Amino acid sequence: MINKITCFFISTLFLISSYGQGKIAKFKIDGKIQGYNNGTLLYLHDLSDGSYKKIDSTVIANDIFTFSGQLKTKYLKTAISTNDFADRTTFWLEKGLTLFTAEKDRFNKAVIKGSKIQEDQNSLNKLIENSENIKEAEYCFVKHNPNSIISAYVLSVYCSSWNKETVSVLYKSFSKEVKQTVFAKKIFAFLSLNRNLKIGDKFVDFSQKDTAGKVVKLSDIKSDCILLEFWGSWCGPCREENPSLVKIYSEFKQKGFEILGVASETNKHQWTKAIRADGLNWINVSDLKGSGNKAAMIYGVSGYPSNFLIDKGGTIIAKDVYGDDLRNWLLKIL
Repeated sequence: MINKITCFFISTLFLISSYGQGKIAKFKIDGKIQGYNNGTLLYLHDLSDGSYKKIDSTVIANDIFTFSGQLKTKYLKTAISTNDFADRTTFWLEKGLTLFTAEKDRFNKAVIKGSKIQEDQNSLNKLIENSENIKEAEYCFVKHNPNSIISAYVLSVYCSSWNKETVSVLYKSFSKEVKQTVFAKKIFAFLSLNRNLKIGDKFVDFSQKDTAGKVVKLSDIKSDCILLEFWGSWCGPCREENPSLVKIYSEFKQKGFEILGVASETNKHQWTKAIRADGLNWINVSDLKGSGNKAAMIYGVSGYPSNFLIDKGGTIIAKDVYGDDLRNWLLKIL
């Protein structure tokens, strides 16, 4: 049960106006950062579709760096990182000046000021840090701030892992303007597509294109057992798991085992490059919609990697099985 007093307290702290599309506007980021050598590269990324897309790069000189450019929207979810992503943090960028202050190896503690949305995000971050129940704090924030872009963003992140009915109620409370944001549109797509699948349910069919552009339908794959594998080239744990999966596939392929890899991608080149590098010899598809992948929404994927093991009769018999667990399943059913 969500604490009503806590919810009321949160609602009084965050009265955030909604933001939408706008004209091109100039932005500037002035940064101060301690601990890095002169010439160290920093990157500015666009995170609007859930993946890291480089916007620009700059160098640190005497503990100072600057980014500047134009925004085609009123706001943008962005990140600043080092080349190896060892240091990185996300924030909201709007027109005008944003101030960024941090130390080496402590980007997660960076002080970021200037953007109205970021100021609200900073307040939410502080509340979460002081909360004994992070989920409760975020839920209450979304519930009591239906006009907030932050509410739409938070709910878009958790829509696959929160109760679908709860997500529906929260989404319906959003203002008309908030519902026009890319985040709210993702929530709407999830509510429309998700089938809340569980072990024992029949699989839900879908089709997406493979690397050659051919449409592949799940139901067209004839095999005694199919592993529906959700992954991404950008996902470290996915890439770490791939060698084991390659070995198991080689061991059981001739016995009636097949894999359908569904990638959460926006960049076809990066996707195909990862397939080649990891030696993924099974069928791989993607709709190149990133975190908005239609199949991932149908199956309620909230984290990567994730998979569903489907038997010959089309029943989901296991979920998130890897390594020895997957091998034991295959030994039992094939």
